[in-house]
Amino acid sequence: MHYHWLRDTRHRLANANSLIHLSILGVLSGISCSLVILLFRYLIETPSSLWLPGGDADNFEALPNWLHFALPLSGALLLGFILRKMAVADTRTGIVHVLTRLHVDHGHLPLKNALVQFFGGALAVITGQSGGREGPAIHLGAATNSLIGQKLRLPNNSIRMLVGCGTSAAIAASFNTPIAGVIFAMEVIMMEYTVAGFIPVMLAAITGTIMSRAIYGGDLLFDIPAIEMASLWEVPFIIFLGLVIGSCAALFMKILKLSLHFADRPIMQRFAMAGLVTGCCALMVPEVMGIGYDSLNAALNSELSLQLMFALIAAKIIATAVSTGMGMPIGLIGPNILIGACIGSALGGLGAYFFPELSSQRSFYVLLGMGAMMGAVLNAPLAALMALLELSNNTTMIFPGMLAITVATLTNSEIFKQRSAHQTALFQLKQLLPTDPVSLALQRTSVASIMQRNIATTMNQVTLEEAQTLAEKPYLWYVIGGNDDKLQLSHGDDLRQHIETRLKTDPGPLIELTGAHTEQVMELHIQATLREALTVMNKHEVDTLYVSGYLTGGRSPVSSLDLGIITRADIEKHNNTPQSF
Repeated sequence: MHYHWLRDTRHRLANANSLIHLSILGVLSGISCSLVILLFRYLIETPSSLWLPGGDADNFEALPNWLHFALPLSGALLLGFILRKMAVADTRTGIVHVLTRLHVDHGHLPLKNALVQFFGGALAVITGQSGGREGPAIHLGAATNSLIGQKLRLPNNSIRMLVGCGTSAAIAASFNTPIAGVIFAMEVIMMEYTVAGFIPVMLAAITGTIMSRAIYGGDLLFDIPAIEMASLWEVPFIIFLGLVIGSCAALFMKILKLSLHFADRPIMQRFAMAGLVTGCCALMVPEVMGIGYDSLNAALNSELSLQLMFALIAAKIIATAVSTGMGMPIGLIGPNILIGACIGSALGGLGAYFFPELSSQRSFYVLLGMGAMMGAVLNAPLAALMALLELSNNTTMIFPGMLAITVATLTNSEIFKQRSAHQTALFQLKQLLPTDPVSLALQRTSVASIMQRNIATTMNQVTLEEAQTLAEKPYLWYVIGGNDDKLQLSHGDDLRQHIETRLKTDPGPLIELTGAHTEQVMELHIQATLREALTVMNKHEVDTLYVSGYLTGGRSPVSSLDLGIITRADIEKHNNTPQSF
């Protein structure tokens, strides 16, 4: 009974428009990945608050000066020592890893990488590396759901959706920003907007937000006062802020690109270099250590001096870009939000000094800087705008936020010709993602939703009685197996004619079913998407594939519903049929 229910669910999930089942999947996935993300946050905050002065998990500044250098260096060396025996592929973490596995490996994220991200990411943040917990949370949310989908042997199109759900729940649980989580998942990770995709991703974000608020309360992550734009005369200054932040984002990309040149070096060398750079920066600017949310709140409350802000901007850009480029299992969203906040605070202070009667309060520019830097670095302007709106809880920020984020993103991409951080990493690592509209559309549907199930499987040599039985059945296709494990395919009409001819001309005790009317056929697992099927067809220059059950293990019996034939014509017909977007 349980198996039949699960099999029916798999077949329904194979269709991209199975909204009810995808919605249930969204809720369940939001619960599962939120639990892992909250546990990850607990793993970071509990030991940090126990040993850092004042019980503050961000209070690295209060440590003795020698620890500002020794802690990140020793932490990086320890992490490198632990991971040195692992294969390079197993140490890949973060959003770049999620993007690669989603668009190249159909959302199948390995357990080893998730464990490296969970424990390695926690160790990195605890030892003061310049990084955030949002990137690791995205990886962990996506991996948790992917592993559940793989365990249940769900079709790959729904596993891809689970990855998107994990991403949205991770952002929502980390920042208490459900809308930003949804937009980030669709804009950065899935790279498409569909109605069938939005609903489960939204439900996952809602679930993640509920789980987070149940543990940490409904307070916003940052202490943001009530603010609004003072005058339209500020528009030129907001444009100037966008230009400055776009330029800083481009500088971040340049340093990241240089660091990525060392990606093929041994992990001990890379992590030692990252720890050394962070330690040197921390000697001069201790606030560069850790996530930096305490410094961000200080910038919002105008508690940082101008000199400290400029030093923190430079140190955070260098330390974060180098550490990320060297492969540290840390995130770059939090640090770049802090960089943008400091730039906004510095420029807001200068504006208030020269034009006190026209400028808004400094926290207004801090918020604009946060959104603009996030949008430029991630090339995700809409996600950044939604995060800005939810963090400020103020709709008056929409217009100035749109302006600052747009200018910063255009400055980085068009003036300085830089990609986003993730695109830069993928380009340097020579990872090309198939994200064209046709490929994305084909990945939304599994072969199980359109394959022809009117087939029969048989051995090559059959008895006279078995041959007559086969000829009487109106099957469209016959898959014929032999002793060499190679499969032959025959159209039903051709096989029936072959059997009738053999019965008339050579009615011996055994009849061979293969002949001129059959051709060798390639196998494909039922979890595959239409893009996987088309890729196999193009690779082997064939137009027909045999769908032969599940790729992953399991003792459940293979049903006739799990077997079928899919042709190139079936895919083209489906692709030309109007879909729900």
